[in-house]
Amino acid sequence: MNNSVANFEKYGLINANISYSEVANTFLTSGYTSSAGNTYFNSIRVAEGILIKEDVGVGYAHSFLNGLRIYSIKDQTLIADKSFHTVYYSVSRVKAESKMMLLDVLQTAATNEGYAFDYFQAEALVDKILNKAIHSNQVEVLRQQTQKYLLAS
Repeated sequence: MNNSVANFEKYGLINANISYSEVANTFLTSGYTSSAGNTYFNSIRVAEGILIKEDVGVGYAHSFLNGLRIYSIKDQTLIADKSFHTVYYSVSRVKAESKMMLLDVLQTAATNEGYAFDYFQAEALVDKILNKAIHSNQVEVLRQQTQKYLLAS
């Protein structure tokens, strides 16, 4: 896992203080606590060709999704970014928001290139990718994606 994580670090996607949470099945950055007592950190999920970085805030009563950034692993570029205000955190919310963001990117790309866009086919593919990011062991997915995209470069 350490070599895979180091590959992401050199692209500036995560900091050096990360750990894998078996309970959450995600990689977590070290957080910081504000003077108001809220804790902020990133949760990172890997899927086929993409990395999803969740900006999470934990207050006294609730956890919040403050933002989502989706990166292309192959190109090491940001492909979608969205900020939130007062949105309760849940994995299902992360999936739903990520799905909308990815479908928008795909539809825009298809339109710009003059291709027809089959929304239902794209939705099925994005669902499959996001389900793997949520339900498959993230250490193994990271290893596979690192070998496929980063070590081949």
